[in-house]
Amino acid sequence: MTVYDQIVTLLQSNKVDFEMHEHKPVRTVAEIEEKLPFLLDKMLKTVAFRVKDGRFILAGLRGHDRIDYRQLAAYCGVNRRAIASMSPDAVEAKLGFEVGGVGPFTLQPEVTVLLDEQLAEMGTVYCGSGKNTATLAIQFTDLLRVCGGEMVSLARVD
Repeated sequence: MTVYDQIVTLLQSNKVDFEMHEHKPVRTVAEIEEKLPFLLDKMLKTVAFRVKDGRFILAGLRGHDRIDYRQLAAYCGVNRRAIASMSPDAVEAKLGFEVGGVGPFTLQPEVTVLLDEQLAEMGTVYCGSGKNTATLAIQFTDLLRVCGGEMVSLARVD
């Protein structure tokens, strides 16, 4: 079963209302801006990290926000140097998400999902569905209920 199928099954089994928007493949925020501009204000991007102890972190935040790496490391209980962002190939090989389709879902025991607290204000969010040709639209409260994530302060303040 693909990650996409696992996410759809998770949502359906929890009776969560959602919409799936099919589109041409997108892999980056810049491509989303170009091809799917209607998503930008409500986009939840998910960035994948590997911790040296073997854990994976999926960090969700608003589309144009940037990760505060010191905060991320603190939540993981490790030094900043113990966390590295994952390459696109590693994301697909280790987590099963297509690049451009990473979503904030705990589908494996070694995966932790952290969601930036600013997302709570967004209502409906658009996020990765497991594949880069479909974007999931879901109420943030429903996403939080089923994704296995924890609300923390992740976004860098400049």
